[in-house]
This record gives sequence, C-alpha cells and structure tokens, in this order.
Amino acid sequence: MHEGAIVQSIFDSAEEIKKKENLKNVTTIKIIVGEYHQIVKEVMFTYFDIMKLEYNGFEKAKLEMDVIPAEIQCKSCGKSFNINDPIMICPNCQSFETELIKGKELYIKAITGETKDS
Repeated sequence: MHEGAIVQSIFDSAEEIKKKENLKNVTTIKIIVGEYHQIVKEVMFTYFDIMKLEYNGFEKAKLEMDVIPAEIQCKSCGKSFNINDPIMICPNCQSFETELIKGKELYIKAITGETKDS
C-alpha cells in the first residue's frame, strides 16, 4: 500500500507550510487526489490519524480529501471519457491511443490552523 508514503509526504510538505505561515496548530489539511492513484480512502484516513501524532502541532488535524475522476482523451477520435479502471481504451472507437488528462493530481489544496499570535 502506497497510502502510507503519500501521507508521510503530505505531512512533510504541511510541516513546511506550517512554519512558513507561522501556524501553531494545524486544524485541517485538504488534499486533491486523482482517482488514477487508486487511493483507498479508509487507509489514507487511518494512516493520517496515526502519523499526525508524530508531528508537533498536528495532533488535532483533520484530513479532507477531494477525488478527481480519471479522464482520458482519445488521440484517434478526439473524444474524452471518464474511466473507472486502469485500462485506457477509448469506449467510442476502441483505440489504445489514449492519454490520461485528469485523475493523476496529488497536492495539498489548503491548510487551516491557529497562528502563533492567536
């Protein structure tokens, strides 16, 4: 399962943002995840809840996750389609000449928290 490595990376990036934004405690980390990463949400939330205790100022943080559907575009017929599995065949013309145009995103969209001045 790669969810643990992804959560570790989220905390590493969030910790830098926390310092840069002068946050004392982080309350929410909102991430965008492309469906093509095939993330198991329950596993992500479990890893998050375990790992947050290892980071000062993240103990009460909550994870929010928006999933972007995977979408391919066919290079043969030009049509775009959402896909539900990793087989990227055009459902219109059955061409394998396709490109993943959405669904590979993975980034922190927002972090909220309390500033050190509050």
